[in-house]
Amino acid sequence: MDHRVVTQTLDLERRFIEPVVKAVLHTILFHRYFGNVSPRDTCILGSIQYTSVDNTDVQRQVDERVDELMQSLALTGDSKSQISLYFTETKPRRAWFSKSEEEICWEEWIIHINCTVSKSPTEVGQLQASAEDQAKRAIFWVIQEMDKHKDHIPLIASKQSNPFPYHISVAPTSGLWSSMIKRAIPARAPK
Repeated sequence: MDHRVVTQTLDLERRFIEPVVKAVLHTILFHRYFGNVSPRDTCILGSIQYTSVDNTDVQRQVDERVDELMQSLALTGDSKSQISLYFTETKPRRAWFSKSEEEICWEEWIIHINCTVSKSPTEVGQLQASAEDQAKRAIFWVIQEMDKHKDHIPLIASKQSNPFPYHISVAPTSGLWSSMIKRAIPARAPK
């Protein structure tokens, strides 16, 4: 079975990336977290409200991955990164003399982030208005995509509270080699 891939691009000023990306991820998870769910309403950027799963593990995982995303973005200049959220189904895999399980991806959400850094305080108001507009459009877009495409969702064959595991990963798309080298070489304290 082929999995469904959904992509979206957000062009945001650095200070608005964290709340907008969290809102998009939580909106996706709220609509794909099958099982008994308690909703939690959250407000960002003063006027935009979204619903998330009221679960500490879900909140923690989203917070950790968004923190990782923010660390992958350059502090001083424009940069790009990407965060992916994908859902899997666990199926038994049989080999000659053993049994094991494999996770098969059935849906993947890729969010490309183009980060800008404001150069002047006068830009901040325009960038916030742009961030609010993009957040609203992104949340509505996620909900519309969820309603349009349901045929690929596998049948629930598990009694777990969330029968479909999800994973969130971050992949910087600019400066990849330099960031990998910086992580590989330990920083030395000046003598």
